[in-house]
Amino acid sequence: MRRDYLVYTVSTTDLENMIKAFQDNKEIKSEAARKLSMHLTAVERFEGREDAGKVAKHMEAFLLLIDQQLEAERISETAYELLYSDATDMLAMWK
Repeated sequence: MRRDYLVYTVSTTDLENMIKAFQDNKEIKSEAARKLSMHLTAVERFEGREDAGKVAKHMEAFLLLIDQQLEAERISETAYELLYSDATDMLAMWK
């Protein structure tokens, strides 16, 4: 039996848009949004080159950065959970 699956892909642009929306809703403080966005700028360069190893390495670091922002109370639980989930999906795509 054949099954068709909807494939959801995540990009740095998607994550950037989420960060901006969460910042607009006061769920991410400006300092955290700036750090997260700067990190994604580097990931985006490797994504554009289709350098899977470097995208994966930098996405692992991005996940740690999200953890740090939650611990420092610069990001809400909701923003953390959604960003972490999508970042994990993106990491899995590039591994």
